[in-house]
Amino acid sequence: MTNQYHEIITNAVTGEVTEVIRPWTAEELAQQAAAKATAEAAKPTVSELQAQLATIAAQLQALQGASL
Repeated sequence: MTNQYHEIITNAVTGEVTEVIRPWTAEELAQQAAAKATAEAAKPTVSELQAQLATIAAQLQALQGASL
């Protein structure tokens, strides 16, 4: 993440395009950090993924056994 925000503003009347470069505000940085923390917390752990894989493998084996 950079410490600057780039914004392109187009004047609807004149069509003039202006690029604004400004630093992120403390509030914006806090919101970004909170969003990142929420996303990280939602990720499953390796052991959770391994448990899901084991469940799927067992279900697959049961289906294969039922079709024999």
